[in-house]
Amino acid sequence: MFTFTPNDLALYLDRLGLPEAPPATADGLATLQHAHLGAIPFENIDPFLGRVPDLSPEALTKKLLQDRRGGYCYEQNSLFGAALAACGFTARRALCRVRQRRPFPGARSHLAWLVMLDDGTRLADTGFGGPAPRAPLRLAAGEQRVANGSYRLTRDESLDEHVLERRGPDGWEPLYSFDGAHVTDEEVAAANHVAATWENSVFPGNLLIAGMDGATRLGLFNRALTEDGPDGLRKSVLASPDDLSALFARLGLNAGPDMTARIWARLAEAPVAGG
Repeated sequence: MFTFTPNDLALYLDRLGLPEAPPATADGLATLQHAHLGAIPFENIDPFLGRVPDLSPEALTKKLLQDRRGGYCYEQNSLFGAALAACGFTARRALCRVRQRRPFPGARSHLAWLVMLDDGTRLADTGFGGPAPRAPLRLAAGEQRVANGSYRLTRDESLDEHVLERRGPDGWEPLYSFDGAHVTDEEVAAANHVAATWENSVFPGNLLIAGMDGATRLGLFNRALTEDGPDGLRKSVLASPDDLSALFARLGLNAGPDMTARIWARLAEAPVAGG
């Protein structure tokens, strides 16, 4: 389990733009999750370039805090979990089955957190590249509205799991499901390796970038860019490495010109958009 040193916590709070660690309360948890999602973009650049992300504390601190990169769920939520512990929260990990746009539940390929507070448990997540809630959700039945939409937690009795769903234009859409089983470091390491290398995983063959530019959420699948902001939804296609560099700049993602060139060369082998 990744734990922060005092210097790590200071670097983390600086990256998030928070003047101090929030209290271990429901409001403090919401503050921490919202700030993390706004400051550290989701990206799978390492798997896309053929590398398995290093989840060691030293590697995560360097990549996400010192080098100001982003990461995917195992990196993001490992860092977030260290922050939860440093701020005094009691939490446990959840390995989740992704269900979004699937006819049946997928493998346990997503990492999230269950945070125990005095008034109940919250689902907290800073690493889902799709349209997950930007605020923690109560582990309770019923619709819950947050800044980026309406969500609910239902039950899949056949698998004995909670299912996170989001209300869309065509009704409720499942995102992922989870149970209360204990998750070990070894299970996270194994899931990380599978997600980064398995031929049926989306991450080795496609570039996924997501994050916030002010009030606008940016989402990239290979070269297809979606911007969802106060003025509505806008879609476009990146046409050059300069477009990719501009996107990274908007997200505060420090990729550098050499890495950007390698990513763009790899994108020539990938489809423009998902099927």
